[in-house]
Amino acid sequence: MSRTKKHKKKWFSSIAGIAFALTLTGLAVFAGFYMEKNTEIKALQFTGHYFTDEELLVNTIDSPIGMMADSIRFESIFESLQSLPYVKDVNVTMNIRGTLTFGIREHEPIAMLVDGSNRSYVAEGGIKLPVYPEKIRNVPLVYGFAALPVADTLKSDAYRQVEDFLISARQNNLGWITISEVAWNKHEGVVALTHDNGVKLLFGQDNFDRKLRHWQAFYTDVVSKKGIQSFNIIDLRFRDQIVTRN
Repeated sequence: MSRTKKHKKKWFSSIAGIAFALTLTGLAVFAGFYMEKNTEIKALQFTGHYFTDEELLVNTIDSPIGMMADSIRFESIFESLQSLPYVKDVNVTMNIRGTLTFGIREHEPIAMLVDGSNRSYVAEGGIKLPVYPEKIRNVPLVYGFAALPVADTLKSDAYRQVEDFLISARQNNLGWITISEVAWNKHEGVVALTHDNGVKLLFGQDNFDRKLRHWQAFYTDVVSKKGIQSFNIIDLRFRDQIVTRN
């Protein structure tokens, strides 16, 4: 077979493959529109939720069961679900049997705010979340911020510093497991207490990744040998040195 004939055959094969793929895509789109228009919703379910009870999810929306899929106002359902404290995002899928599945993505607590006898969780962005006793997360305690009302969002520069520290600590395995309490004051910046012996760690402001690496190195090289009880205060605010007080 000549090179020209081979080229034409390859070209026709490519065109046929593209046409076949486009046909399948068109059929899939058509089937999707047809199913959406002609499917009656017979059941609904929720996935991905932990803090939010399913009964609360069900009761928060107007039930779409018995409705045709193309007549449902999904935007309204999403808005209703996202009004719940823990619900961060929602997506929906539908199968050919008429079951709607709402995938729930929840806010995840990074700390518990302690304000006198009041408690609330806080997620990234300063979003306060209610505490459910049967669903406790093992996260650091944070002092110095109002735990209530839960509807408020923490936005101060002081909280931003604490949140940046918490996010950095969560990415540093040793930092996360050694720190039990966190607070803020304008003179020392971010202050933390260790789980063992309540040793005071001074982290100051900003550059928390670097300071946590210094803490990890100091813990590995010094604390593991001398014991945490040998220290009262460990100051990590300086670039080139760690200052300790016994």
